[in-house]
Amino acid sequence: MMKFMLFLPLVLAMSCANHKPKTGLADIEIDIDVQEVKLENGLTVLMVENPKLPIFSLYMFYKVGGKNEHPGITGASHFLEHMMFKGAKKYGPGIIDFTIEGSGGSTNAYTTNDLTVYYENLPSSQLDIMLDIEADRMENLLLKPDDFEKERSVVLEERKMRYENSPRGQLFMQMMAEVFKGTPYGTSVIGNIPDLKSVSREQIFAYFKKFYAPNNVTMVIVGDIKSSKTRKMIEEKFGKIASSPSVQGEHDSLTPAMFKSELVKDREVHLKGATPQPMFMMSYPSYAHGHPKSYALDILGSVLGDGDSSFLKKRYVLVKKPMASSIYAGNYTLEKSGVFFLGGELVKGVKLAEFKKTVQSELALACESEITEHAIMKVKNNYLLDVYKGLDTNAGLASFLGERHTFYGDYKAYKEELAIYAAIGVGDVKAVCQELVKEPSLFITVWEKNKN
Repeated sequence: MMKFMLFLPLVLAMSCANHKPKTGLADIEIDIDVQEVKLENGLTVLMVENPKLPIFSLYMFYKVGGKNEHPGITGASHFLEHMMFKGAKKYGPGIIDFTIEGSGGSTNAYTTNDLTVYYENLPSSQLDIMLDIEADRMENLLLKPDDFEKERSVVLEERKMRYENSPRGQLFMQMMAEVFKGTPYGTSVIGNIPDLKSVSREQIFAYFKKFYAPNNVTMVIVGDIKSSKTRKMIEEKFGKIASSPSVQGEHDSLTPAMFKSELVKDREVHLKGATPQPMFMMSYPSYAHGHPKSYALDILGSVLGDGDSSFLKKRYVLVKKPMASSIYAGNYTLEKSGVFFLGGELVKGVKLAEFKKTVQSELALACESEITEHAIMKVKNNYLLDVYKGLDTNAGLASFLGERHTFYGDYKAYKEELAIYAAIGVGDVKAVCQELVKEPSLFITVWEKNKN
């Protein structure tokens, strides 16, 4: 999956030198009219006016996730995500959802290894109250003891549903644990069960006070707004909230060396799970957001496993005697590291050892035979199609800008991304493919017949 496959709105200006027909990434220039504001307490605000419809999207990017936790409080970021909907000093329990849904809007959130993101889509008339809600829960989250204990049970059940009771979830969790063993990425974002059962309200509150502060947030608002008026609202509601004196030190303490994978030789892990046919993932340590090789690996993942014309589909699924009923590939980039993987489910009767040996040998051959100018151009064209499909979505643009500003410190990083993708050629993708197959791999399976 390519990092840039996100949405842009109609408010951007697209032009081409001398108005020549667009033939690819190199022919595109994208300029998004963003008003950027930074308050004295460190809060960064990005605003884009799009009066097409009387609606707006508001995204709050908190730079905190699973990698910021430590043994004893694993899952704290995700736990806090849940508690942020349970009320604060001004907008108490039940009021946030009632206010948003009562005005015809929607809200949700997600937590990753690197980020916790809250977002709303609402009529423009609700901007003032939504900013008030976000300021209230940033500064005055309640964490009521009764709600805290109820939500603990909800989080434990969510973990069981997503991992213990999900073969694909088992694969992913084990992959992260093995590839990033001993690093801050090696723990499930939802958290370890003993920690979820024992973590206290006081521990979560201390975590909240450290990371939920204006100098650790990027706010993005896109839609039918007036930037000057919106800025005054934000200054009024957020300007007096204190910054966190320790949050930057916490980020600085996470050095690149802490995220280096310790996978130095081929490994196999076989898990027992509720699947009648073996499911598998083969993984290789990869590169972080922004590393030049990560972009070429994005393209490689699509060439190998995206669509019926991809190498893996043609070789193992869409043949007279298939070895797999489904198969996929991708490059998962995080802020500090990454992992390249392929996975799927085998056909009845196919032996795991035989399949693994076949894939490893044929991947090396695919580095030469499957990476062609045509294949790379097809990936880039599909990528552009995905970009254009989202041209008029406020939410898509808000997410797009917020991610880039949070990871790279500058929302305009998308321009460099476009240039990098445009410049990638056959030689670049072949080089990362050949490098990949020489690296140690992790082969994980889930199957009801496995002994573990």
